Amino acid sequence: MSTVEQICTDLGIELIPCNVTVTPMRTKAGQTLRRLLARHGEGHTIITLRTIVESSGNECALTAPAIWGVSDLVLAHPSWPDHGLAWIEAFDEIDLIELAKVARANRKAVPKREAMAAMLYERLAPIFDPPAPRKRAPFKHSRTTPRYARMPPEVIPA
Repeated sequence: MSTVEQICTDLGIELIPCNVTVTPMRTKAGQTLRRLLARHGEGHTIITLRTIVESSGNECALTAPAIWGVSDLVLAHPSWPDHGLAWIEAFDEIDLIELAKVARANRKAVPKREAMAAMLYERLAPIFDPPAPRKRAPFKHSRTTPRYARMPPEVIPA
């Protein structure tokens, strides 16, 4: 049994041939998983698959675009999965099948893999990488600043 088959068995995922219907916890993406394992190793492959199958409603999303999209996001933001349960709970709110439909509809403009990663980032960045509050720069006077802007409020003519 190969490493990909062993990982899938351990996670309860069944690798199926292309002529078999996909149901929950079954995937036709064996070649994708072999490439993922060869390029990024066992740990990365496991976190990618666990993210998909342990989140609610995504058991049927074991497709190549979804796998690559989640993988690319994990590679780009390796600290995000370190949030453990919060990471999985964030994916509970994401319908990977629906995102795949959107990616497929726009495939003439953007490859499905990249579209999936971008849509996932858009949904997860506010949770795991919120923007820092912007500091207001102090007001600087210049030669073009009107004279009344430099005066205390009680002196400004009405």
